Amino acid sequence: MKKLLSLGVLTLCSVTLVACGSNNKSTDEKKAETNSTSQKKSDGVYFKDDTLKIDMATLKLLSTEVLPADENLLREKPQLAITYEVTNDSKEPISASTVWIACMGLTQEGKDTINKLTVGMTPQDEKFAEYTEHQLDDIKPGGTAKAIISYDLEDTETPVVLKANQGMAGKELGEKTINLK
Repeated sequence: MKKLLSLGVLTLCSVTLVACGSNNKSTDEKKAETNSTSQKKSDGVYFKDDTLKIDMATLKLLSTEVLPADENLLREKPQLAITYEVTNDSKEPISASTVWIACMGLTQEGKDTINKLTVGMTPQDEKFAEYTEHQLDDIKPGGTAKAIISYDLEDTETPVVLKANQGMAGKELGEKTINLK
């Protein structure tokens, strides 16, 4: 039941930010077409040093951890748990999970394919309580909230590549390789 609720909320968040991201994307793409690379950096949109900066928010990666499969905690597969915080840089409320889902994508290489990782069940471990407390709440303009997300892993050896974008259909802003060992 919790898994279905989590997936439903994430789907709703994704659809919501797609609508918002589409408007920002067209404006940002117009700027990108007329500005040089150095000017785009001065516009403040980037992914560097574990920090994603988009027009609406600033997202900072805090930690990553591989969690073993544990049916008691609703983890059917090993997962990569990522903690992060989001600061709302817009004038409207926004949730941390909406920013993550709209801007971040994770892949892991398989033998013949590059696998897009799927969002797993939110970790229920007590040590993550401070990250689950407000992850679905709206962040007020200027406010900051911590959150956590997890992805089901294909294996626990192969590195995961995190790619950051300016919204769901936006321009790729950078990537980070996460070593699991």
